[in-house]
Amino acid sequence: MIISTGTASGKSLAYLTPAVASCLDGGTVLYLTPTKALAADQLRGLRELRITQLRAACFDGDTPFEERTWVRQHANYVLTNPDMLHRSILPRHAQWSSFFRRLRMVVIDECHGYRGVFGSHVAQILRRLRRVCARYGSRPTFLLASATASEPGAFGMRLTGLEMDEVTVDASPKGSTTIALWEPPLTELRGEGGAPVRRTATAEAADLLADLVLADVRTLAFVRSRRGAETVALTARAKLADVAFSLSTRHPRPSTPRHPNTTDTTLNHHLDAAKPPHTTQPTPPKADPALNHRSGTAGTTQPTPLEPAPTTHHQPPTTDQPTAPETDPTLNHQPGTAEPADTTQPALLETDLTTHPPARATQDIPPEADPALSHQSGTAEPTGPATPEPSRTTSGLSATTTAVSTSKHEGPAAAPASESSLRWALPDAPAQPDWTDLPNKIAAYRAGYLAEDRRILEKALRSGTIMGLATTNALELGVDVSGLDAVLIAGWPGTRASLWQQAGRAGRDGQDALAVLIARDDPLDTYLVHHPQALFGQPVEAIVLDPDNPYVLGPHLCAAAAEIPLTDDDLPIFGTTTSTVLDDLVSQGLLRRRPAGWFWTRRERATDLADIRGGGGAPIQVVESSTGRLLGSVDEPSAHTTVHTGAVYLHQGETFLVELLDLEAGVALVSNATPDFTTFARDITDISILASQRSHPLGPGTLHFGEVEVTRQVVSYLKRRLQSGEMLGDEPLDLPPRTLRTRAVWWTLPASAVAPLAEAGIDLGGAAHAAEHASIGLLPLFATCDRWDIGGVSTELHADTGLLTVFVYDGHEGGAGFAERGYARAAEWLTATREAITSCECERGCPSCIQSPKCGNGNEPLDKRGAVRLLNTLLSSQ
Repeated sequence: MIISTGTASGKSLAYLTPAVASCLDGGTVLYLTPTKALAADQLRGLRELRITQLRAACFDGDTPFEERTWVRQHANYVLTNPDMLHRSILPRHAQWSSFFRRLRMVVIDECHGYRGVFGSHVAQILRRLRRVCARYGSRPTFLLASATASEPGAFGMRLTGLEMDEVTVDASPKGSTTIALWEPPLTELRGEGGAPVRRTATAEAADLLADLVLADVRTLAFVRSRRGAETVALTARAKLADVAFSLSTRHPRPSTPRHPNTTDTTLNHHLDAAKPPHTTQPTPPKADPALNHRSGTAGTTQPTPLEPAPTTHHQPPTTDQPTAPETDPTLNHQPGTAEPADTTQPALLETDLTTHPPARATQDIPPEADPALSHQSGTAEPTGPATPEPSRTTSGLSATTTAVSTSKHEGPAAAPASESSLRWALPDAPAQPDWTDLPNKIAAYRAGYLAEDRRILEKALRSGTIMGLATTNALELGVDVSGLDAVLIAGWPGTRASLWQQAGRAGRDGQDALAVLIARDDPLDTYLVHHPQALFGQPVEAIVLDPDNPYVLGPHLCAAAAEIPLTDDDLPIFGTTTSTVLDDLVSQGLLRRRPAGWFWTRRERATDLADIRGGGGAPIQVVESSTGRLLGSVDEPSAHTTVHTGAVYLHQGETFLVELLDLEAGVALVSNATPDFTTFARDITDISILASQRSHPLGPGTLHFGEVEVTRQVVSYLKRRLQSGEMLGDEPLDLPPRTLRTRAVWWTLPASAVAPLAEAGIDLGGAAHAAEHASIGLLPLFATCDRWDIGGVSTELHADTGLLTVFVYDGHEGGAGFAERGYARAAEWLTATREAITSCECERGCPSCIQSPKCGNGNEPLDKRGAVRLLNTLLSSQ
C-alpha cells in the first residue's frame, strides 16, 4: 500500500495505527526513512504514546554500540535507514533472526526521496530484505508514505517489486499558503565575459531571515549546502547583533548590556538559543530607523547603492560535468539539489555563500501587516527618514515576483503580488528589553553536528526558543516542527516535489503560512520566476529510478549471495536482467557458480561494492597532515574535482587546503587554512556514441537516445577571490583521464538547417554551447534530478555524427534514467530552454541563462542570440 496525500494530512497516523497494533499482537515493525532527523522525530512521537508493550528504538549511525545488542534482541519497532539496512542489518541477519521471524510490517516513509541512482540502490536493498524475510518465514506488508509522489502505485511497484494499492484522496483541512517567487536584483559586479551578476540567494535569505525573526515570525530557511546554511545563519545573526547593539544604546537596560559576540561560529554559541526563552520577544515600542534594514516590499522608492555582493557563480571547472552536492549519508538524502547524499560538496557548488558585513538597518518597515503573518500583536509606525543601506540593493519584489495564495499545491495560477503582500509589523516591546539575546534567536542545522546537538536544535525550534533556523534539506522530510509561520527556500530545490515538501514545513498546525522561493543565478530558477505556471497547477514529477541498471544490480547480487547463496528461485525477485548480470559477475571472479547456486567466496565485505549514495569507486580518505585526523571521505569520481592538489576543501565549517592527492594510496592530505579564494576544477571532455537505441525526427533535425562513453580529464583549476570573484590564476594539474559509460540524449541538425544561421553571422559553436548549458539547467524541471547529476557536450561537427550535435548525459555509470526522461519530453524541455534564454534580461548571456558554473571551457564561446535561433530552427515544427 502507498499513501500519497499532502503534508500534515495524517499519513503518520495511517501507518502508526496498524504498526502499533502489530506490535501489541506480538509482531515486529521495521521503519525506514531517508534521514536521521525524521527517525528521531518519529521515535519521540512513539514514546509519547506511553505504551509499555511498544519497545521502539532507533538503529542508525548515532546509536551507541552498547545499545545495539538490546535493539536486536528486544525492540519490536525498529527505526533505521537504507544505509544501516544495507551495511549492518541484512549482512548480520542471523543476529536479527527473532526480529525477522515476527516481522509484520515494513514502513517506508517519505518514499519519494528514493529516486535516481540512490533510489535504484534502495530498490535492490528492499528486494534483499524480502529475500531475508522469506528465509525466516515472514511475509511483511510494505506500507509506503509520501506527500509528493507522482503515479504513486507505479512508483511503489518499481521500488519494492510488489503489487501496490494506492490512497491518494486527501480531505485534511489546510490553511492557505502565500507563495512568493523572489528574484534578487542585478548588481554592478561583472563576471566572466562581462556578464552581470545577481545578488546571491543566500544573501537575500539571510536578510529575510533576520527580518522575519525581528517580526517574531518563526522561520525555517532551506539552503542547498552545509556551508550555505552556516553562512545564512551567521550573516543573519550578525545583522541582528548590529540591530541589538543599536537598540541597546537607544533603549538601555539599567545596567550596560553585554555586546554579543557576532564572530563566534561554534555550535555551543548556536545552542545558547536552546536555553529557556524569554517570556516575550523583545521589540521596540516603535519602529527605529536602525531596525529597518529591510522591508521586503514592492514599491520601495528609496535609492540604495548596489552592494559588491561576492559570488562564485562563474566557476568553470570543465565541460558541464555532473557533480554530487555535499550531504550527510543519512541526514541529507537528495538533491538535486541535485542531490545523492554521501559525497563531499564540491567547491564549485559553493555559490551564494559569502558572508556580508553587518549592516545598519535602512529601509522603512511599512505599517501594514501581511495576512500570512497576522499573528503579530501590533504594528510600528516608521519615524524619521530611511538611510541608504550599504550591504544590499532595493529588496522589494521585482516586476516578475509573484505571490500566490492557495491551500493546495495544485492551486490556481499565480497572481501578481500586491505592494503589501510581504509586509510585516513589530509588536510592542517590554519596558526594559534585553537586546543582547536577539542574535541567539537564529541558529544553523546541518550534517556534522552531534546527534544530541541536532535534537536540542529541533526541540528549541518547536518550543520557540529559536525563531529562525537555517538548514540543509535535513529538515525537509516529515519532521514535526509545528508552529512555523514561514519558510525561505534559497534556490530551486531540484523538483516540485521538494518545493512543496519544504513549503509544507510551515503552517503544519493548520494556520496560514508564507513560503518564499528565492531564485539563484541559474537558468532554471530564472525560468520559474518568469513562468510561475510551471509550478502552480502542475503535478509533481514522476520519480525516476532504474533498479535494472547493471552497475547497481551487480553489487547487490554479490551482497545477496554473501547473505544467503543465490538460487534460481531468487532470480525473479531481482529483475529480468539478473541472469545476464550474474554471468558477468562469475566471469569477473566476484561470484562462483555451484550446482546449488551462486556463492560469494571472497574475504572482503560484499556490501562495500555498493556505494548507495556515492558515485562508486573506492573512496578517497581526507586526512589532516599535521595531526593524522581523518576528516572524511570523498568518492573517487568526485576526488579529481574536489580534493585535487591545491583545492580548497570544506569540512564542518572549517576550511582546508589540499597539499597532496595520492590516488594510488587513496588519500588526500590537507592542512587547516583560511584562504581568501576558492578553487574550481577545469577539465576537457570527449564523448563517443556506442549505440543509438531510439531516435525520431525533431523539426529538421533528429533526436536520439542511447549509450555513450564519456572521457574526462581534469587539467587545471581556477583560483577566484572569495569576496569579488576576481580571477587569481589558472594552475595546471596532472591527473589521469576517467571513462564513464552511461546513457545520453542528443540532437543533431543537418548542414542545410544550420547554413542560414552561419550566413547570418551566428557562431554555431557558441550557439550550440549556450543551448547545451541552458538545456542542462532546465532538464531538472522534467526529470527528477539536479543539474549536478547530468553533464553535457556540444560541438559544431561531431566525429560520430558528422553534424552539429548537442549531448546531455547521465553522470552515473550505466545511466540513471534522467537522459531517457529528457528524450521522452524533449519538445517541452527544449521549448522551456528557449523561453528561459529569451526571458533573461541580460544582453549577451549570464549565469541566469546560458553560463554554467561548471563549464570546462570557461564559458567560452557562448552566443545567446545564436542559441535562440538554433532552438527556433530545431523546434520549427512544434
